[in-house]
Amino acid sequence: MTQTAWVLSLTQFYLSLGFLLFFLALELGLVWVLFILRLRTRRTGAAMLAYRFWVRVYALTLTIGFAASLPLLLQLGTLWQGLMDRAGEIIGPLLAMAVLTTFIFKSCFLGAMLYGQRGLSNLAHMIVVGMVALGTSLTAWWVVVLLAWLQWPVGAVLVEQHYQISSWLAVMNGAAPALFGVLLTGGLMLAATMILAITAQRARIRPSDAGDRAMFAGAIGLLLLAVVAQAGLAARLGSQLLPVQPARLAAVIPQWHSGTPDPIALLARLDVANGRNTWAWLGALPPTGWLAPSVAPDAAEAATGSMIQGLDDLIGMRPPVWPTYLSSRLTVGLMMLLGLMGLWGLWRAWRLGFEPDKLNGMGRFSLRSMAWVALLAQALGWGHLMIGSLPYAVYGTVTLREIGTAQSNGGLWLMLGLQVLVYGALILGFRQLLGHTLRYGVVPVARHRGRA
Repeated sequence: MTQTAWVLSLTQFYLSLGFLLFFLALELGLVWVLFILRLRTRRTGAAMLAYRFWVRVYALTLTIGFAASLPLLLQLGTLWQGLMDRAGEIIGPLLAMAVLTTFIFKSCFLGAMLYGQRGLSNLAHMIVVGMVALGTSLTAWWVVVLLAWLQWPVGAVLVEQHYQISSWLAVMNGAAPALFGVLLTGGLMLAATMILAITAQRARIRPSDAGDRAMFAGAIGLLLLAVVAQAGLAARLGSQLLPVQPARLAAVIPQWHSGTPDPIALLARLDVANGRNTWAWLGALPPTGWLAPSVAPDAAEAATGSMIQGLDDLIGMRPPVWPTYLSSRLTVGLMMLLGLMGLWGLWRAWRLGFEPDKLNGMGRFSLRSMAWVALLAQALGWGHLMIGSLPYAVYGTVTLREIGTAQSNGGLWLMLGLQVLVYGALILGFRQLLGHTLRYGVVPVARHRGRA
């Protein structure tokens, strides 16, 4: 597999994966917001107004997310032809469970959720919405288990270049719980910032109703809660993956030479060619939990984890240093910025009595900006997870070059161009339909007896 083919294949795959993860996270966050709103409809009419509007946004997100999953499934076979041969015993059942969960829950309950509210009792419809939320969560869970296993292949043994399952419980207990929490909190964050942005935009078009005011107040609190929760879950995920991924650990610090751990360079200008920092703002030593005995001259040092492997010993098997280092810093910085913006938004909303109509131009702009900051933070966070594991498909054992495609570069360029056009059309359609929903809201349709 040539370098150009490898880059083109990786670009196609990461584009599809990023597109899927964005809509899957947004769908996951929105469906749980809808479930909470549906529970509150028995106590307040504002919740019903908000539910009727946002269920349409959820349906649109669901449709785009389903469309985004199809290219990714095809690319597993066309771009990485040897992956199923090496790890099909784990990947196959997980993909099958994701597809099965999608069709069972969404085929059985989604129609009743979207179109059956008038024909069902309040309790029955609440149960239906809860089942859709559960089904969406289970679908996301199986996808996350697969991604987590590729990062940390526990619960399986490599026998003659083929992975064989030893414990499904271990597979699902590795990094999957923390990674699922990151996806869920990221989805809630995306949903909260989208609610704030759209509520601010609707207030510019027409007077806000009780549902808008309820969502405006609730979304700010949800955003702050999601930021704090994701920070804790991301730290938990890092404490699990960094000790078993010495190359990522070395790039994050960065640790150029094997030996005792260097202080973390909070900000630095890296000179990758010469293996050094030309300038660095140093922080504390890496947490003890990050250090694994990847290189140890003797048993005593291995027991204390006082030696770690440096980037100079990982040439050829290390991730791109600059993207791995920079994405970790930018993700943390954007999350901190989003938290500060959320606190400012909470203070500002409290001063305005949580009334969206009182927002001025700068206030509406800041709320819309939160959505872009949240999107960029999530994209960089997932990008760091994927890029930091290169060049492996299954970390530590199976590289992407081993399982890569035999297609020509011309064919890969063509498919990448078509992929960009299709995803661009989907994003444009999503934006246009979202704008239509924002402008016209929920339009009641009159029923006339005796007419079709």
